[in-house]
Amino acid sequence: MRIPSIEPRQSGQRRTIDLELLKAQQSRLRQHARLHWTHWFILCLSLVITVFAWQTSESALIKRDQIRFEHEAERAIVQIRERLGHYEDALLSGVAAMQSHGGEMSREQWRRYSEFLNLNERYPGISGIGVIHYVETADLPDYLARVRQSAPDFRIFPEHAYDLSLPITYIEPEEKNRSALGLDVAFETNRRTAALYARASGIPQVSGPITLVQDAGKTPGFLFYAPFYEKENPWHYAFDPEARKKAFRGLIYSPLVVAELINGALGEENPLLTLSLRDGDDILYAGTESAQSQDPAFRLEENIETYGRLWTYTISSTPLFENASAINQPIMVLISGLCLDAMLFALFWLMSRSNRNVLELAEEMTNSLSSQAQQLSEKNHDLESFAHIVSHDLKTPLRNIHSLSQILEEDLDSYLASNDPRAEIQPCLNNLQDQVTRSQSLISGILEYSVQDGAELPTSIVDTRNLMINIIKQLDLKPEKVKLVGTFPALDTNKTRLEQVFTNLIQNAFKYNPDKHNATVCISSVRKGGFYQFSISDNGPGIEPRFHDRIFEPFTTLESVTDIHSSGIGLSIVQRAIERQGGRISVSSSCAADNNAGTDTPTGTPTGTTFTFTWPVQSSQAIDEPNRKHA
Repeated sequence: MRIPSIEPRQSGQRRTIDLELLKAQQSRLRQHARLHWTHWFILCLSLVITVFAWQTSESALIKRDQIRFEHEAERAIVQIRERLGHYEDALLSGVAAMQSHGGEMSREQWRRYSEFLNLNERYPGISGIGVIHYVETADLPDYLARVRQSAPDFRIFPEHAYDLSLPITYIEPEEKNRSALGLDVAFETNRRTAALYARASGIPQVSGPITLVQDAGKTPGFLFYAPFYEKENPWHYAFDPEARKKAFRGLIYSPLVVAELINGALGEENPLLTLSLRDGDDILYAGTESAQSQDPAFRLEENIETYGRLWTYTISSTPLFENASAINQPIMVLISGLCLDAMLFALFWLMSRSNRNVLELAEEMTNSLSSQAQQLSEKNHDLESFAHIVSHDLKTPLRNIHSLSQILEEDLDSYLASNDPRAEIQPCLNNLQDQVTRSQSLISGILEYSVQDGAELPTSIVDTRNLMINIIKQLDLKPEKVKLVGTFPALDTNKTRLEQVFTNLIQNAFKYNPDKHNATVCISSVRKGGFYQFSISDNGPGIEPRFHDRIFEPFTTLESVTDIHSSGIGLSIVQRAIERQGGRISVSSSCAADNNAGTDTPTGTPTGTTFTFTWPVQSSQAIDEPNRKHA
């Protein structure tokens, strides 16, 4: 059973309610008003996802910590290597300074150069920077005489059996490294091997592990060498090792304590990592025992070639790193997932309970609605039958009355033409015929008004410009009396209703204009969003504002009751047809005070009426023919 449900007049739309379909839907919903197997399936799936998320988060946490550890370890190694690179720059700048002085600098010149380097600020961790000269055994007396001119106490130590000497001639800052002045680095294998390799290769080299003489702590250290040659361009010896050895004049070197190197590179000790450094089997740096873990969770060992030496970096996680990573995130994920599962179960249970309550209420409302729908359907059927009875049965006696009045008028024709007729007979006959005509108009209006709620009529493409021209012809109007302004569209709409609207408004514009000879109408069209706005303006007497709402009420007319052809329902039909399409209609009248200043028309008297209504675009195509003659 379908019952019509009229929505607010602003929408103009109508929907129907299928009670049988509604009851079928309620029956299906009733089956889902309890915990269904799908609910249990969802809960089980949620539990599986929770366990999977727990295990995945645990694996992801371990992987994240591994990546984090590797990143921190690689960053520490890169910082140490970068610091060594800075030290290399300092040595190479010393080589450049020595080469710029022809391979020989005085003690004072070297002091000024080292002060310019500003070692403590630019190269933190470096103990000093000095010059080592290469001296053949036969040249030692000349070398000592030259050096003692600026340092009378200078001596070379310790003695050794090799036929060459590599004494430290200058080192700055001298006060801090005074014990190293005169040290012949050729006396010891690691020092000598790296120095001679630097001489032969021409590139910076690092010595093996040593104990620096100037280091009071006697911790592991090493020497960093950069060779320099005689004043000629050293690149001349690039491909001739023997020539390079002959041109070799000495080394720019720096003594380094490994602990100071690492502290200078890494800054304050990293509490998350512990680092140890080996050169082969020799330990260069063992890290801080207090920060080490007996069984570290993460460990990285990497061998890196470092200026002729192979250093082994061993980095392990500290207890602090492991405790920071031990936040039991997977357990939190598991607990959170179980809580969500419990909440999901509670939600399903509450939803099923609410559905049962809603369905019980809906059933009561449906039963009541079904009863009301049955009554309304019966009443609608009775009203439709009544409208057709009024149309058929009442019009018949009215036509008979009209015919009898005409017959009576014909029979009394000779009497009415005589010299002694009764004066009231003819007016009574005329009045009788007028009332019959007016009754027929009212009955036709009632029937037409009632069918507005009938079934929807089919739609088609309607050319509104051609529609205007046809209406003008049907109303037998002169083309020059009607002016079309604007672009008139082609609308995919119901032609009958649109034609009914235009016909009523145009016909009323001429019908209620007292000056039939000069009456004109202007029809305009303009696109506004999803609607077209049509305006029908006349030059008639206008409608006072106080009647603007009243004229759309059924059986209302502002003309006298002698207007037998007006049912007073035309504008109501127009309004209902427009609003059923989703549009709106309004009326406005201009006043003499606005348009007729200086005339005899009283101020404030309406002088014209404009009916404006909107019609939905739907599927439309504008027709713009500027060369087409207006009707």
